[in-house]
Amino acid sequence: MIFPRFGILYFGFLLLISSCGGSGEQKVDTSAVQEEMDRREVKRVTPEEIIKAAYQKGKPLAQEMFSVLVSTYQQENPTPDFVAYMQSQSVHTFADDATIHWVPVDTPASELSEYEQQIMEAYRYSQQQREELIDNVQRMGEDTLLYTYPIILNDTLKQKLSLPADTAQPFLGMWSIHFSQKSIVQGM
Repeated sequence: MIFPRFGILYFGFLLLISSCGGSGEQKVDTSAVQEEMDRREVKRVTPEEIIKAAYQKGKPLAQEMFSVLVSTYQQENPTPDFVAYMQSQSVHTFADDATIHWVPVDTPASELSEYEQQIMEAYRYSQQQREELIDNVQRMGEDTLLYTYPIILNDTLKQKLSLPADTAQPFLGMWSIHFSQKSIVQGM
């Protein structure tokens, strides 16, 4: 009768070892699981925090895109007229969960969204009134934010591009960047 008891104990011992992961099971990376849980955690943010985050995400994108255009102009130098060069550019790209496009100042209103038309008119009016043109964030419906960044032909840029000091038309256009609110909140 010793053997049946020994068999039961042996079977129980094997069961205990296999349930403890002794059979070569893969271990779960708990730090990766914790990071994923933190990323999926419900976040409570205010509209002001979302707008602030859109400014923080939009400005570097707009500045980087403008730097690319300036570098391209300096390398190609297709025309000595930088203003004409900027007006002829058509940039439409996607980056960091955003849709980015360049809107020259002379873009017909029919090619702009209603929000872009209003902002462009506000920039033109501010320029006529000799007010400072600043970046802007607007809500477009429930789930989209529009970040705009005006491009001004200031003295520093004129000097960098070796343009005449009397080059007219200081307001060249704006970068229009569309963000989904979801991508902004997830980046917070």
